Amino acid sequence: MADKKKIIGLSALVVGGILFMAWLAGLLHFGKIAPGLTPITGPALKGRVLVVQETEIPRELEIMGAVISPSLAQVSAQVSGRVVKIWVEAGSRVKAGDPLVTLSAAEFKARVDQATAGLAQARAQLTQVTADYQRYQFLFKEGAVSPQEFDAMKARYQSATAALAQSQALASEAATMKGYTVVRAPAAGVVAERKTAVGDLAQPGQILASLYDPDRLQVEGEVNDNYREQVKVGQSAQVSVPAVKFEAQLAIAEIFPISAPGSRTFKVRTGKLQNPALMPGMFARLMLPLGHSRGILIPQTAVATVGQLTMVQVAADQTAQLRQVKLGQQVGEQVEILAGLKPGDRIMVPGE
Repeated sequence: MADKKKIIGLSALVVGGILFMAWLAGLLHFGKIAPGLTPITGPALKGRVLVVQETEIPRELEIMGAVISPSLAQVSAQVSGRVVKIWVEAGSRVKAGDPLVTLSAAEFKARVDQATAGLAQARAQLTQVTADYQRYQFLFKEGAVSPQEFDAMKARYQSATAALAQSQALASEAATMKGYTVVRAPAAGVVAERKTAVGDLAQPGQILASLYDPDRLQVEGEVNDNYREQVKVGQSAQVSVPAVKFEAQLAIAEIFPISAPGSRTFKVRTGKLQNPALMPGMFARLMLPLGHSRGILIPQTAVATVGQLTMVQVAADQTAQLRQVKLGQQVGEQVEILAGLKPGDRIMVPGE
């Protein structure tokens, strides 16, 4: 019995070995299709077939910029004093001469009062001395006073005249200093920032507020030095300020000749902007034209995203096959193809 089981086991082992060798040789398929015998086809064609061609593509350079105010005025205190009143807030519109901030004026009022009193005294003294001087002039012509007496009177008159001039200067200076306690707008504009509060002690030269002219705003950006020869004054640039959905075509008004040593860039400024929604400091984009070059443009709708890949459907033998492409700039409703397609290729445009 044991010998019979051993014979059956060896027979099974031999048959298994033969079947394994036949499978390795490819003689056994078990319903599988041999590789390369049946072509893999894509989906049926859907949409419009477009023949890829080269065309002229406008080249643009996108740069980041900001809305600026070249007329931004920093209004500072001319005298020291404690802030007692603030007339404006950020965003307030003012006219030239409108008050912005008032400083304590007690000290300067005392100076004005003192200078005014001194001026009145000097005027009274000069009036008296002038009468005496005129009388001495008459007496000197009549020989009633000596030359020495006349010269002494003349010196008194000149001294009184000089004292009056000095008193007038002191009074004017005191009035001017008192006037500085009311800080006024140097020109019409909008208050960009208020930098003080009631109770603060202001010092001469300290900035209390800043103003800008809303009718003189510009957009400023920095361009790489490599494009210096291609950017010209007068060129039209597409300007956009996303925060307020502002878009406009503006001419390049200024090109700064100096390059920043760190970034190797130079500044450009557009013409003036007039839009009440725009504020200095807002982020802006500029699209600068750089001429044209030949390339391939296809409709944006023909491009599909598969995972992280951009693909198009290439038409071949009544089927569509996906092909990876590399995209360039977008031009209207079309997109540039940098790699993956060549002139003469046929692609599918869905939905047409």
